Amino acid sequence: MKRFRVFEPPDIVGASEKALFVRDGFSLVALLVPALWLLWHRLFLAAIAVFALDVLIAWQAGTKGFGIAAAALPLLIGLLVALEGPSLKAWKLRRKGWRETAALMASDRAEAEIRYYAGMAAGGEDGIRTFDAASAAPQNSDESRPFGPAPSPLSD
Repeated sequence: MKRFRVFEPPDIVGASEKALFVRDGFSLVALLVPALWLLWHRLFLAAIAVFALDVLIAWQAGTKGFGIAAAALPLLIGLLVALEGPSLKAWKLRRKGWRETAALMASDRAEAEIRYYAGMAAGGEDGIRTFDAASAAPQNSDESRPFGPAPSPLSD
């Protein structure tokens, strides 16, 4: 079972056909070719950063004492992208105004779509954790703090 996050466009309320399903999990392709995976998912700034790091590591590979690190660092960068790439995609969608409306477990995307739309038709049941605007809004009042009001930085 894989975890999927569901994002809705900013101008639509409720389950729509424009919902995006982002699989949250490890990607083997992102491990092997992280810059290409980032470009494929239109994460251009991250792709440029990964490519620049790869070029820098390749340039320093001939330096004495850098041999093992030159072999390990690209794999570590790939591992980072493979694990955090879906979070970068979700962050990009949130930055563009999309709302995360649900999180669910499914074996593939087709099953995730079926479970999401069936669950929304049934009122958000069937193991789908749904989010609404009120619960997602940050609560900054002193009453919402578990230990009372925040201390003043000028107090003793």
